[in-house]
Amino acid sequence: MKKWIRRAMSLAAAGLMALPALGEDAVEQVPVLELPELKKGTIAELSTEVDPLIGPHDGNYLFQRGQKSPYAYADPSITVNIGTGRIYDTNYMYARVKIATPGQIRMMSCEDSLAKTTKVLGSKLAARVKAVVAINGVLEADVTSGGVAFVDGPVMKQGVWMRPSAKASAQKLANWQEEEGRDTLVIDDQGDLVVLEAKPWGEIQEEILEMGDRAVNVLCFGPALVLDGIPQYGYQSRQMSSNRPAQRMAICQTGPLEYLLITSEGPDDPDGNGLKLDQFVELIASFPDVITAYNLDGGSSSTLVFRKGSEKWAKINCPKNGKKRQLRDLIYFADAWMPKGKSSLLEDAAIAGEAAK
Repeated sequence: MKKWIRRAMSLAAAGLMALPALGEDAVEQVPVLELPELKKGTIAELSTEVDPLIGPHDGNYLFQRGQKSPYAYADPSITVNIGTGRIYDTNYMYARVKIATPGQIRMMSCEDSLAKTTKVLGSKLAARVKAVVAINGVLEADVTSGGVAFVDGPVMKQGVWMRPSAKASAQKLANWQEEEGRDTLVIDDQGDLVVLEAKPWGEIQEEILEMGDRAVNVLCFGPALVLDGIPQYGYQSRQMSSNRPAQRMAICQTGPLEYLLITSEGPDDPDGNGLKLDQFVELIASFPDVITAYNLDGGSSSTLVFRKGSEKWAKINCPKNGKKRQLRDLIYFADAWMPKGKSSLLEDAAIAGEAAK
């Protein structure tokens, strides 16, 4: 849909639905937890390339009395607060996240090339990087040679281009640049979510290149669900199943280094119908602090990873549906707090390497 049409519809809808009604099943939204004061230890510098693989620390999970699974996590570098609710006879779950440094919002994939098709459960991917909390991303394999595939936009992971490939022929790249693209999400070096609205892929790529080192991660799926605090109603796409109830997943920014990860259940779950895309937008718009929201891969790919019982990395959404789809990539939030006397895995490995010489 043309940008100006969608934005006009969104403005009109926002005027009619300034405070979306969630119905009788609505519950009070959990707040963002403030970062505890740093009284000891240090906050590690997480560079674009290197994740020190710190935490999460067992003693920093927060439990309700009598509950085996935590409702939150808090240390001086990151807080996570899990909430649930119900809308349109469908359950949803969300995580409020606050981090101390921009480098803590990160992306990882199974392979260094989109031409490969390795897939792994989200919980296992999260365990590899010791994520505090994580969600599924959007990556799919290239089905054409040369690293450029039809309707697949630019992809960057931790500052490294994955699409378009340097191996793409000039003609293939030229054809790709002319293809009409989709809303594209850039996670920049300040930890901000920046949406580049739909236009030909070549123009989107140029915008990313102009950002230089500011662009850290680039994801192409969409659409944008909230822009500058304005809900984006009216998007129509069969590919996104806009008018069909489904499981949904979105990443949202609610303030500087503050985020909302939100997912709804779907028709495969015993207690829900799933949400159409506009219903999902309505749900997100009910959180008054959302500035930007971006749609990620939905359906059975919808995965929210946090601690469940004694498992530090488990899929916690859709708890009554045992279906788990393997993923190709993950958006995750890393720990950066090193308590006094503690070291990171990378530091331990370096020390062991020196001792072995």
